[in-house]
Amino acid sequence: MNYTDWQAGTAVASPVYVDANVLVAITVTKHRLYTNGVQLVGELLASQPRILISLMTVQESLWALARLSYYDLAPQRPGALFNRSIYDRWCGRIFASHGPRMAAISSMLHSWSQAGITVEVVPKTEEDFLSLCNVTPRYMRDYKLTPNDAAHLAIACAHARTFVTADSDFEQVARQSTSENLVIVHLAP
Repeated sequence: MNYTDWQAGTAVASPVYVDANVLVAITVTKHRLYTNGVQLVGELLASQPRILISLMTVQESLWALARLSYYDLAPQRPGALFNRSIYDRWCGRIFASHGPRMAAISSMLHSWSQAGITVEVVPKTEEDFLSLCNVTPRYMRDYKLTPNDAAHLAIACAHARTFVTADSDFEQVARQSTSENLVIVHLAP
């Protein structure tokens, strides 16, 4: 595995698996990665690769957007506690104030597809899903990743040539892995 910090003009091989944190970064204009994220995704879309997304990516993006919306409304410092109980109490206010933000992921993916960008959901088959379920715990153990990060890595390794993420934990993974098939492109501020 190769790991590189993204810079303008970085070549990205298709298909590209996109992590939730990248989608969040380009959705929230006050996000610390917004400017670089928009430039990265703009360059990415201009090259018209196959974009791979998992349902987990969408779910994580929505939860992160709900959390950031809560921080804006409460107001809370980034990193403050956010859980199901808080979400239940703040859900109405989150959607009243930030409804378009919450719908942005779906709208963005739909717009990309309508613009001719191939957006595929992975995994596609039961066999593929079960295979990824087998690999994920191994990645958790071998690389000390959270279940979500291990699942993202399993999906990227199985389906993509490039994995675009804002998670720097994957730098250590790339150092430990002997796989040559995947390039991890890290979105940094």
